[in-house]
Amino acid sequence: MIAAAFILPLVVLAQACESMAGGPVRSAADYGKHTTVTKEAGKRTVSQLRPAPYLAGALRGASLEGTANEEGSPSCKDDLGADGDGVTRDQPIYSWKLEFDSRHDYLTVVKNLREEWSKRGLTVEHIPAPAKGEPGQGLPGISTIDDRGINLMFGPDRYSGAPTVRADGGCIRHLYH
Repeated sequence: MIAAAFILPLVVLAQACESMAGGPVRSAADYGKHTTVTKEAGKRTVSQLRPAPYLAGALRGASLEGTANEEGSPSCKDDLGADGDGVTRDQPIYSWKLEFDSRHDYLTVVKNLREEWSKRGLTVEHIPAPAKGEPGQGLPGISTIDDRGINLMFGPDRYSGAPTVRADGGCIRHLYH
């Protein structure tokens, strides 16, 4: 009993230190797999959009699924210097900027995608429409976290207002490739 009183605080302290450092360190291969899972979750979401949109700036009928924009997140980087040699942080984020024939089509996609995610047992969060004068004004969005922990969003891009699917795999500590 006395030993447990000494060990338990050490375990809690070790977990707190790992959490402050940014979580466990994954292998380069595991990070690569997570990046693939993140992109695939976004591609699956794009393929579920009905009525089907168009890729922004592309010819009508161009494939949407393989044309993601890869983004990064400066907030994921290690500002505290906690990562040691051979360890880095990255946040796999992919987005697809889309166009619809009408506002009605866009709103139909929101409704249909909400139903699809709900059928899969996912919790769907409402994203309020940007206010008048803001990019994407009047277009609500939705988001969820899928069964693999990928944050999925469909709604207007915060900068351009373009309808967007975004798949965010979260900030991951991993070994260099």
